[in-house]
Amino acid sequence: MRFPILVLSTLALASCSAKPVETVYYEKKDRTSFTTMLFKVEKRGKEIKLVAMKECPGKVICTDKDIKLTITHTGRFSFLKGKDLDLETDQGEINLNERDYSTSYEMFEKSRIGTSGVLTEHFLVWVSESDFRKAAHSQNSTLLVGDYSFVLSSEGRVPWQILLDRERILEIMDEEQRREYGLYPHDNKDKKEQDVRNKRMVSEAEESTWKLVQDSKNTEDLRYFLEQFPNSPYAVPAKLKLKQLEQENE
Repeated sequence: MRFPILVLSTLALASCSAKPVETVYYEKKDRTSFTTMLFKVEKRGKEIKLVAMKECPGKVICTDKDIKLTITHTGRFSFLKGKDLDLETDQGEINLNERDYSTSYEMFEKSRIGTSGVLTEHFLVWVSESDFRKAAHSQNSTLLVGDYSFVLSSEGRVPWQILLDRERILEIMDEEQRREYGLYPHDNKDKKEQDVRNKRMVSEAEESTWKLVQDSKNTEDLRYFLEQFPNSPYAVPAKLKLKQLEQENE
């Protein structure tokens, strides 16, 4: 069971976003989330809200990742609980019944009809990118919740289309994000590439030198290696071998 807090944080992020898709990088987790703006639809007095999110490892715009689709209803009584959930598209029906259900209740919050006490329900659904693409790009797309059918307008699904399109995501990013996600080169790109080349050369020298001294019986060979490469992963075996040789020479 996934934790409901993920749902709440997703909705909070999407609701305050002015962009059709918001990009946020989480440094501690080294992950990027792409979250669509809130999409509201109403039928027979029932309003539901939809938010889609994709997570990618690192600072990349990834593909072939499942989409987290959050479906929310707020009212005096439960509406989503126990209902079948399907998405009809021109390219076929998508079963959304593999999902997590969670609720929260605010006693003093006002409902749409002005009464106190609000129950908020969440369906958190994982949808494959291929299925989500059908939902985003079909000419007609309808969400079925029990015997309710919510027509998902083409305009409302534009953020879904952007979520699946790397170039369109880049277009709505600010300049700094475009640098980070690959549209513009960094100002220090040449320096970074030079640093990588230098590290590779040091690593190759370290590897070659260790191969030359690892079987040596000369303590000076090992001392030389440790002086040149004190932070090498081979430093520990080099120190142990040096200590062993020094004990044998006593």
